[in-house]
Amino acid sequence: PGAAKANAEWFPSKERALAQGIFNSGAAIGGIISVPLIAYLALFFSWKVIFVLIGLIGLIWLVPWLVLVKAPPIKHPWITDEEREYILSGQKSVSNESCEVDEYVPSYGEMLSRKESWGVIIATAAIDPIWWLFVFWIPIYLNEVYAMDVKSIGIYGWVPYVGAMFGAWFGGLLAQNRLKAGWNTDKTRKLTITLGCLIMLPALLAMANPGGPTTAVLIMAVILFGFQTAIGNVQTLPSDLLGKKAVGTLSGFSGMAAKLGAVGLTSLVPFLTADGNYTPAFVIGASL
Repeated sequence: PGAAKANAEWFPSKERALAQGIFNSGAAIGGIISVPLIAYLALFFSWKVIFVLIGLIGLIWLVPWLVLVKAPPIKHPWITDEEREYILSGQKSVSNESCEVDEYVPSYGEMLSRKESWGVIIATAAIDPIWWLFVFWIPIYLNEVYAMDVKSIGIYGWVPYVGAMFGAWFGGLLAQNRLKAGWNTDKTRKLTITLGCLIMLPALLAMANPGGPTTAVLIMAVILFGFQTAIGNVQTLPSDLLGKKAVGTLSGFSGMAAKLGAVGLTSLVPFLTADGNYTPAFVIGASL
């Protein structure tokens, strides 16, 4: 929710999908770096120490965020008037006298009474669990299906995140390209989300019989490419539909629905794959 709100504050609508894609690619880049790094650290440290080290990185990241993003763009002291005007273009009208955004903020009840809100919530709840399915189960899948140890997982496990990184950039660039070509936001978002889902669908079904480990991680890369193509545009929908003061609320509702969906799917996987066959899990992912 914080990222969606920052995106709505700092970017005009035509650039939000690309900004969201770059933001989302951070999770993928983190996966690319952390899978081999953690496998290497596991040779020297216990899992408890590794958890502490990874947690400290998050706290260190917080420092430049607080220093750089000290105020919204309308009040930020480091940007020029020209930059401020460009950022605020395509956003809600701004009163020059009060320097406050003049926007209507719906109540929770009104927000949840709109079909557009439920479109965002259901789309996020359906698509987001696929990410968590792979983030959570990639190492376990490689260990159970291909008998890989920690070192081998470190060699193979980062590959799917490369697909995710490129998908995040692709989804953002495609949306920006279509908006610059004159498409409206509604048509652009639907095209990009649909394309991402169409990429995921056959790749998820192909995971039923992927062959060797190299083919398996490459197919996973295609799945996560499609996922990030779609999800970046799904996550910009709250800022397309609402003003900056309400974006975080709808993003929070959709994020909650997504995580509940992820809990359900990841909880089912141990039962679906009890015999070592992961096909049912991938079929459910394709269905979503």
